[in-house]
Amino acid sequence: MKNISILKKIKRCLRKKNHDKKFNFPQIKFTTDFHCLYIDQFRYEHQYYKKASVFVLLKELEQNLYVVFTKRSKNLSSHPGQISFPGGRVDKKDNSILHAAFREVEEEIGVKKDSIKTLGLLPPHETISQFIIYPFVGFIKKPIKFFINKNEVEELFLVPFDFFLDTKNIQYHKFIISEEDRGYFAAPYGSYYIWGATARIIKSFVEKYQN
Repeated sequence: MKNISILKKIKRCLRKKNHDKKFNFPQIKFTTDFHCLYIDQFRYEHQYYKKASVFVLLKELEQNLYVVFTKRSKNLSSHPGQISFPGGRVDKKDNSILHAAFREVEEEIGVKKDSIKTLGLLPPHETISQFIIYPFVGFIKKPIKFFINKNEVEELFLVPFDFFLDTKNIQYHKFIISEEDRGYFAAPYGSYYIWGATARIIKSFVEKYQN
């Protein structure tokens, strides 16, 4: 019952949009590697961006909700060995960014579309590498077995959703580059260092949920 209530609250706070028919979104606030706040304008607004979509997947285990994370393969050309959500680049063959997220999740960790209930969308995130990441939130609605694609994923692990609801567990780190303030979020969990875009996305999730 507790998890059913949490999932209903998550769905309400995300207010799922008509996101499965086209690539572009109406004007909404998003986050960026260049700032740690919500903003309205991309840093490189008129330059080409690559699109990526990921799933913040929730899984129920022993009457608790967990978030699914992956550790990227060290053989990958971008962000090797870093912690991420399952997902990846939107290809031309994808008929929507949501379709791309489903495809990538199945390719990386073996979870099929019919096992995921899509709850909504979090604010997109702009990266320094000129990607725009669209983070969908989904619930794994039936018992499944993960099948890890070792070419892309070194490891899969779960973190209790409650861990992120404690604001002390998401830390802000500030530094200066070329006299410009920069910063990033990090949420260390045991031996796993969740940081950068992944930590910012989970922070956005927590903020939406708690507000």
